[in-house]
Amino acid sequence: MSDRAHVARHIALLRRRSSTLLAAVLVSLAFVVPAALFGPASPAAADLNAPDRPSVPALIQSSQSHSLPVDSTNVRVAMTENDGLDVIVASSGGVSAPGVSSAPAVRFHQTAGTWEVDTGPGCAGPWTQVSANQTTPTASPAGGGLLTLCVVGYSPTVRGTLTALYNSAGQARTVNTLPLEQYVADTVPGESPSSWGSLGGSGPQDMNWGFQELEAQAVAVRSYVLADLGGYGGYADTCDLACQTYRGTEYETATSVTAANDTAGQVMVMPDGQIATTEYSASTGGYTSSSDQQSPFNAVPDDGDAVCTPGACNPNHHWTTSVSYAAIGAAWPQIGTFTGFGGAVVDPGDPYDFGYGRVDTITLDGSAQTITIPGTEFYVDLGLNSDLFTVTSSSGGTVSLTGQGWGHGIGMGQWGALGYAIGQDNGQGNWTYAQIVNHYYAPAQLGSLPGASASVAQLDGGVGGYWIDASDGGVFSFGKAQFHGSTGGMVLNKPVVGMAATHDAGGYWEVASDGGVFSFGDAQFHGSTGSIVLNKPVVGMAVTPDGGGYWLVASDGGIFAYGDAQFFGSTGSLTLNKPVIGMVPTHDGLGYWLIASDGGIFAYGDAQFHGSLGSSPPPTPIVGVAPSSDGGGYWMLEANGTVHGFGDAPTVGIASGSPGLGSMKGPMTGMIPDFSGQGFDAVDGSGQAFAYGDAPYFGDVTTAVSGYSGHVVGIAATPG
Repeated sequence: MSDRAHVARHIALLRRRSSTLLAAVLVSLAFVVPAALFGPASPAAADLNAPDRPSVPALIQSSQSHSLPVDSTNVRVAMTENDGLDVIVASSGGVSAPGVSSAPAVRFHQTAGTWEVDTGPGCAGPWTQVSANQTTPTASPAGGGLLTLCVVGYSPTVRGTLTALYNSAGQARTVNTLPLEQYVADTVPGESPSSWGSLGGSGPQDMNWGFQELEAQAVAVRSYVLADLGGYGGYADTCDLACQTYRGTEYETATSVTAANDTAGQVMVMPDGQIATTEYSASTGGYTSSSDQQSPFNAVPDDGDAVCTPGACNPNHHWTTSVSYAAIGAAWPQIGTFTGFGGAVVDPGDPYDFGYGRVDTITLDGSAQTITIPGTEFYVDLGLNSDLFTVTSSSGGTVSLTGQGWGHGIGMGQWGALGYAIGQDNGQGNWTYAQIVNHYYAPAQLGSLPGASASVAQLDGGVGGYWIDASDGGVFSFGKAQFHGSTGGMVLNKPVVGMAATHDAGGYWEVASDGGVFSFGDAQFHGSTGSIVLNKPVVGMAVTPDGGGYWLVASDGGIFAYGDAQFFGSTGSLTLNKPVIGMVPTHDGLGYWLIASDGGIFAYGDAQFHGSLGSSPPPTPIVGVAPSSDGGGYWMLEANGTVHGFGDAPTVGIASGSPGLGSMKGPMTGMIPDFSGQGFDAVDGSGQAFAYGDAPYFGDVTTAVSGYSGHVVGIAATPG
């Protein structure tokens, strides 16, 4: 297969299946957007402070399965700017090649299917022949360091080696081979600007929250290139212009290197065990493409896509354009003169801030004939921004359009990922990179490469540490969790029953059974029931996604909302079989679940009911509930440590490194989901902590405080 044929195979054809047939009313039509993937790259994201192209190509999967490689994998990059040319390489420290120990520059000159090796003083020569009849000569830096590929107009500087070869059609090609993580570090800032890492204020890993987008980008870059090793023309894994934006070391920064190192060895893995081909686009417009658009990932809302903050404002969340009748007729001359639209088929969409969906097919009426074409063909041939748009008017030979997004919309949206990271996401708060990639790429899950060395960052569910809370108000900190104060030295009217942390991990709240709320660190006090006579005691609290409020819940299911927390309903007026033991909000804060000790679930607002144990109570009481990453399910935890999953909550067991359930010294009392949505941490009354799924274990009260005799009531986590 030729290089160009291979790349053509990668283009997003996205032939769409029918969904909802719309009436043939012009203003109801929605159309489609191209991903302009060929030709010279535009100025890089590092310069524009924005993604510099609509999408990476949407790959049509080949039938060949690729097993997970070890973390030491090298990446072979086709340097397409040098296609068909001699390979000229220079280095300030000297270049070594076949027959050359060190020279300022070497040239691999094409000679009837083999290569002649020449040396010279620089990129322009003159050249002296050293050897001939080489098949795949490789240039390496003689003194370590970097190599420059000499190309008229632009000469990239790269790590690793440069090799000359011929493809299956006998055409001259150039391949840069370098270690995987160096490739990731150099590609990330070409796709998402390193400056984004400075946005959003103080966050995990001693970086600002915007850095989480760069880490999500690193996972996407790494997964994308590993999903089809050797798939570019049979001689390379990827290319530097039409595939991902790899420009050698030009845009490499300390921030991009850190993003690669901190996520080293982490990839998205599909349920069948294969690495996911993690396509991404600059802007999804507000929701991602579905399986109807041949996306392998679940369609999800992209509430971060409208991000607009000083230094980063998505210019393509909304857009308008116009297309002439003549342009439509010229693109499909078989219809004759274009006269109008005969109808369209679109997906249902996600009515975040628009009332239209992505086009599946569209019908064009003409003087010669009427044709129905894939929406993808329409947007590619007319050069629109995305397939998420609608017609607003048609008069005077011109069609006016309004739409959203830039690119094919498959998988992660780069602007949306930034919005989620820095908390500009409709009040859902700051997300870690693990939350981001698991949101966009489900059913794929974050995983690690086999054989990853001990120095490679291990999966931790995005958790950097946790606090364990005792009934006397004592707070114990583990991992990166910082102690901000406690009520342990105070005489309380009623015992503490739970705690919740702020999203930046800079503080936390404790709540007592009388509803008294105690704020520490940067946690803000929004109110309490401490002065109210309650019908039933408070049993827990939960924080809104933006941290601007909280709910308290009583054992009869009564809900008390403070700050920006909204009231969506309660069981306070119902007669319950068993008392409510806690609550958990949905990810957008527009609903919540209440859970009773018999496993009964009560859903309010936008919380969906996915099942319960209310009709068949478990052997030991339920002590907590935690939602899955997309809110499409939840886990319940029994006092004996047994987990019950509902909806899309993945099956989880005790994590490696965690104490086993056999070490429990008392019933479980609380749980907290990790930030990947693939596990949770739990604690029993003695202070013993347990990790499930991909959640980490950092120690607990029983190991930190010899002879501890208090009673632990809850746990809260800090991002990693």
